[in-house]
Amino acid sequence: MTTRTTAITNATIITVDAIDTVIPGGTVVITDDTITEVLPAGVAPTTTDIDIRIDARGGIVLPGLINAHTHLAMTLFRGYADDLDLQAFLDRLIPAETAVLSEDHVRTGARLAFAESLRAGCTTALDMYWWPLASLEEAEQAGFGLQAGPIFIGFDGPDRTPWNDRLERARATAPHRWLFAHGTYTMEPTQLAEVGALATELGTRFHIHAAETSREVDDVRSRFGRTPIELLDDHGLLRPGTVLAHAVVLDDDEISRIAETGTAVAHCPASNMKLASGFCRVPELRAAGAVVGLGTDGPSSSNDLDMFAAMRTAALIHKGHRLDPLVLGAAEVLRMATIDGARTLGLEDRIGSIEVGRRADLVLLDPDSPSLNPVFDPISTVVYAASRADVTDVWAGGRRVVEHRSCTTIDMERTLAEARAEAEIIRG
Repeated sequence: MTTRTTAITNATIITVDAIDTVIPGGTVVITDDTITEVLPAGVAPTTTDIDIRIDARGGIVLPGLINAHTHLAMTLFRGYADDLDLQAFLDRLIPAETAVLSEDHVRTGARLAFAESLRAGCTTALDMYWWPLASLEEAEQAGFGLQAGPIFIGFDGPDRTPWNDRLERARATAPHRWLFAHGTYTMEPTQLAEVGALATELGTRFHIHAAETSREVDDVRSRFGRTPIELLDDHGLLRPGTVLAHAVVLDDDEISRIAETGTAVAHCPASNMKLASGFCRVPELRAAGAVVGLGTDGPSSSNDLDMFAAMRTAALIHKGHRLDPLVLGAAEVLRMATIDGARTLGLEDRIGSIEVGRRADLVLLDPDSPSLNPVFDPISTVVYAASRADVTDVWAGGRRVVEHRSCTTIDMERTLAEARAEAEIIRG
């Protein structure tokens, strides 16, 4: 089998290694899908057999961004249910999904989401949505690192699948890396227990919305006598391999319990603010030792899949909310979108940093962007100044999936035409 080697030279490399090393004028060598050399300025690659050389001209190269919680194919419902709280949003969205969703619809929405994500420097996402196998097939074609699996909810749902059929389908289509439960407020405790047992039986990781709003917490407590976090703990679902989406409404004991059980949290600051849900206690979670990744949530609730916007929002809201400019620094936020996102997904040995042996998921930013000049601190520049408009090239598993701002793996003309046609169906 022929190998393919790419060298990205003269780059400002933000490695996101253990000490946040930044290498000015460095070189990254990619062999097939793997980073094989990360070199300082003036040091030539050991291999002379290089197929492609790219001069970054001082531009910033950073790891592919990782979206720790989203609903990708909701791209087709972007703007459909704005300026509402979470319950009103769901009350509008779920009937529309139930009326129009199909496997083909999900394929189109997922492809549109992969294009949006890749062009914004995001190469991996944890995606909770219907017809996950269809999205996984589309992701393979696009070169996108999709984490997905069977989803469970306490009623037939937009995919019109009864509970027992969900269980049987999940077993029939195993193995899976993930099982998804919508939430403790949309499921009975017995159903939650069944999904937890199935996750243990199949050896999967587990993802669920939890404690997103005060109304949710109050509702679950009034119905079951326990908070969402307590219910999950009762069923052994606070554990390594579990990711809680949002986790906005937590008391001190719940934060401690999340941390001590090795449960991770996906922080989605934009949707939490847009839905008026509140502010996740990220500083306390991190101080307790919990792993916190960063997510956009679905593009129908946050309206985009922009991880640069998610980084800047996360960095700013906690400073403003706590009246403390040091409460969550740029380096911490970048780690939440990269290596801590990888830890959230259990992939920290493969992605999330630019180090030898890691999967070659890389993002190159435009060295000539007015908003990125001058650069005094590359990490601060990425978090506080960069935007998805500054992304010029993206590699996912060594594959150049974005070249000069254009997707190379997705037929954009077809995808946009299909998305517009689907939107007309949604409009009715």
